Amino acid sequence: MPVLNSLNLAINLNFKILVLLMKIFWFPLSLLILSAFASFAKDSPNFIIIYMDDLGWHQTSVRMMDSEPMSKHSFYNTPNVERLAEMGRCFSNGYAPTATCTGSRVSILFGQTSARTQYRYVFDVFHQKQRPEGYAGQYSLADSVKTAGKNYITAHFGKGMTEKLKLVNYDVTDEYEEHAPNGNLHGEKIDIPSRKDLPPNNPKRIYSLIDESMKFLKKNAGKRPFMMMVSHYSVHVPHAASKKYMDKWQAKYDALEKPKDKEELRLFERECNPLYGAMLEETDQHIGILLDYLKKAGELDNTYFIFTSDNGSECIPRTKENRRYNGPLQEGKYSCFEGGIRVPFVVAGPGIQGGTYCDIPVVQWDLLATLHDLSGNDTPLPDDIDGGSLRDVFFKGNQGKVKRGAPGIVHHFPSHYQVPISAIRIGDYKFMRNMNTDEKKLFNVAVDYREKNDLAQKMPEKVASMDKILRAYIEEVDGGDVKDSYQALYETMDDFEGRAVKDHERKMKELEAKMPSDFEHQKSLIDQELEFKKRGFFANRAITKRQETWPGWYDTARKTVEAEIGMTKGGKLIQKK
Repeated sequence: MPVLNSLNLAINLNFKILVLLMKIFWFPLSLLILSAFASFAKDSPNFIIIYMDDLGWHQTSVRMMDSEPMSKHSFYNTPNVERLAEMGRCFSNGYAPTATCTGSRVSILFGQTSARTQYRYVFDVFHQKQRPEGYAGQYSLADSVKTAGKNYITAHFGKGMTEKLKLVNYDVTDEYEEHAPNGNLHGEKIDIPSRKDLPPNNPKRIYSLIDESMKFLKKNAGKRPFMMMVSHYSVHVPHAASKKYMDKWQAKYDALEKPKDKEELRLFERECNPLYGAMLEETDQHIGILLDYLKKAGELDNTYFIFTSDNGSECIPRTKENRRYNGPLQEGKYSCFEGGIRVPFVVAGPGIQGGTYCDIPVVQWDLLATLHDLSGNDTPLPDDIDGGSLRDVFFKGNQGKVKRGAPGIVHHFPSHYQVPISAIRIGDYKFMRNMNTDEKKLFNVAVDYREKNDLAQKMPEKVASMDKILRAYIEEVDGGDVKDSYQALYETMDDFEGRAVKDHERKMKELEAKMPSDFEHQKSLIDQELEFKKRGFFANRAITKRQETWPGWYDTARKTVEAEIGMTKGGKLIQKK
């Protein structure tokens, strides 16, 4: 027993000595750690990306091209984008990765072309067959700064991609744990706990995103370096704005002199939409709130701000000739002409000269390599990153250069429901191939950004060379062809129709088991539901069949086929006039 007591005494004494030593050394050690974190916050730049939804190249009140008056809007007003442009540089040849949203969001996240990510357009049915495992664990935009070893924290708020962002290493998101989209139907409804309209004082979740981003900044700005992406739901349809902004913009619209010609008035009303203007300015205020807070926190001069959009605008006039224009650019969302892929691109931050322009082409899948470079990350990037660092053009403008993994700026769009185009820009030239017909076009978009002068017949060697480069790249990354999309769509429709039939059988069995007094009426409703769905499948197959050989560059087979079969794509019967 005395031996045991002596042993306990020795243990207690050693423990007290250990605690004392920890107290002596832990305080200065903790100060050293905190000092290191503070040093990281001071020396490492922050990054904020404001990502708009469907905002066209010409729809801000900032000229995106210094020499082109039509590259800013005559009606819409974005004072805080103006403020950002005064602080930094506008890139007149800034590109989204694809002509529709989801593909662009996946591409910017992984620093790869949409051909390599194999998510090329919205509802990419072939993607599900190529990549059923998704993207979990893939090197991401968040990793580009987190692997720098400088204590970066990353956040994403707003419209996301196809799966949870925490699976690709974001620290903070506003995603729900339940199976519900982050702002269902582009922000006007939330699916938790039930489908309820958002209150009128939070249109397009603008104020939710302001609150989430400010909460993040207040917790982290000045304490540790951060990367935050805010992906707005505006200006996507359906359009919404609070009464304060709507009243202001309705008054502004009412004061305008309107065209007297009926057709000109129709185009005017589409181009100068007071609700669109209200929504855009209400979203624009978010930039000002962030800038003001960062200035107050002493972090504005240490923060890179990037403002851009996921594709061209859809809210633009369509002429009698079935043509669309984003300012001077042809076409809009869903198209690989410049109006669908050239977007606002404004960057401000340390080392960037204010109020300047750069004409060198840049693309959003360059941002991963850019953040990796500017964060001082010396770990090597994966070999399959297509983008290149924009550091040189951020700082030097037109005197800088961009070195990419991809052979050019690739837009591979094998869509089954829009015009399927595969395109590449190399230097001043842009090559386009219609994947339905194999017809080719070539434009010098450095000067002919309106894409009026097709050079394909005059420069056959350039066409052949760029076609070869593009096809080789698509084959290398298994980017797929439009034929794959058509086949995948047929298989998907067969699957969905089979599910509809099984669902009908289940409902009938349940009804027969209950045998209610109005059995025949309920049976009729269940049968009508299946009939409506079957009409939709029939219409979709008919449209897709015609679309496979449709020769158009600017339109699809949909309206023609709908008129012929007497029903819409969704199965609704068209009433004859």
